[in-house]
Amino acid sequence: MSESFQLTKVEAAQRQLSFAIRMLFVGQDPVAVHTLAGAASIILTDLVERLAPEHSWDRMAQEDNNLKPDQYFQIIRKAQNYLKHARDDHADVLVFEPNDTEALIMMAVMNASELVPMSIEAQVFQLWYLAAKYPPECAGKSPFSEAIALFGDLRETPRAERLRLGALGLLQAKRDAEIKE
Repeated sequence: MSESFQLTKVEAAQRQLSFAIRMLFVGQDPVAVHTLAGAASIILTDLVERLAPEHSWDRMAQEDNNLKPDQYFQIIRKAQNYLKHARDDHADVLVFEPNDTEALIMMAVMNASELVPMSIEAQVFQLWYLAAKYPPECAGKSPFSEAIALFGDLRETPRAERLRLGALGLLQAKRDAEIKE
């Protein structure tokens, strides 16, 4: 049995998020990845709304898409809510889209970045996501240039290969961090 230890909300969310990213990149069960990422996302949304609401990436996304908070969270947390409740919808079936997990993780990473230094996993995921979603024309701007330099343009790369490249990027970042220590 392990000994008990103290854990803050932000530490819990960072641990959940880092593990979800590692699981995503190595192709673990997408439902488990989404569930873990969703748990981190809720904590980080709550914390950034309480501690730095002017820096909430959820709020920015709501404003950019002209959505009210309830509309936004209904969209971004659709799968997450399905996966944690069965009281009122026990017979429903969800069409699960693993790419939605990537967007959920990115919002959690961005909210986390407003609160604490990003973990290696969060840093690599952010760059990987940018390389997978944004055109190379953005490369003149940081962090887009770093993303393209590290991963290249991943927009047309099949998802399995994108994930493999994310895992390799994370492995290399961890090796680089060990060398610096």
